[in-house]
Amino acid sequence: MIELLPFSLHWKELLTWYFTPRSDGVRDVWRGRKGDVIVMRLSRPEDGPRIQQMVRDLSLQSRYQRFFYPVHELTPDMIERFTANAPGKAMNLVAAVSEDGHDRLVGMAQYVVGDVPGEAEFAVVVADGWQREGLGRRLVRGVVSLAREAGVQRLGGDVLADNEPMRGLMLELGFRLTRHPDGAYLRRAVKEIGVRGRG
Repeated sequence: MIELLPFSLHWKELLTWYFTPRSDGVRDVWRGRKGDVIVMRLSRPEDGPRIQQMVRDLSLQSRYQRFFYPVHELTPDMIERFTANAPGKAMNLVAAVSEDGHDRLVGMAQYVVGDVPGEAEFAVVVADGWQREGLGRRLVRGVVSLAREAGVQRLGGDVLADNEPMRGLMLELGFRLTRHPDGAYLRRAVKEIGVRGRG
C-alpha cells in the first residue's frame, strides 16, 4: 500500500497517481525517510545520461560491489541494456527523485533471463547517499515482482562475500546464500519466486 505524503506535499498528485491506471511504467511511489518523494518505475531510453551520472557518482566501493570491478563509465552497450525493456527477457527498474523539476536516479535494479528456462539473473545498486534507507529492499522486491509476472521461476544473483549489507538483505528477502563456484570471494543468492516460492 502506498504511503501518502502529508497533504501539504503533493497529495493531489499522489492521489491522482494512486487511482489512475498506470501506462508510464511507474510501479510504486512513496516518501523516503528524508522526506523526498521516490518514484520506482521502468527505465526509459532518455534515462541513459541519468544512469551514467548515477554510476559516475558512486563511490569506488559501491561500483565494485555492483559490477565487481571499479567501472567509472558505462559503455554505450551497457546503457542500452539498462534502458531497453523486453518483458519476459530483461526489465530494468530505476528509483528517481525530483530535483529542480528533473529526475535524479538514486537506485537501479534489473533482471535478465538466461539460457535456462524459467531462470533469470538480477542485480541492484543504490546511490551512496541513499543506502540503508530501505531503497534496495524495494528495488529487489520490485524486480522479483516483474520477474514473477514474466513467468520466471527462479531468480539468482552474485554477491561479494564481504558485502554484509547485501548478504543480510538477501536473507531477509528469502534468498538462499551458497558458496559460489567461481571462488570464495563470491556468494550465490537464489530464490524460488514461482507460485510455490512466493513471499
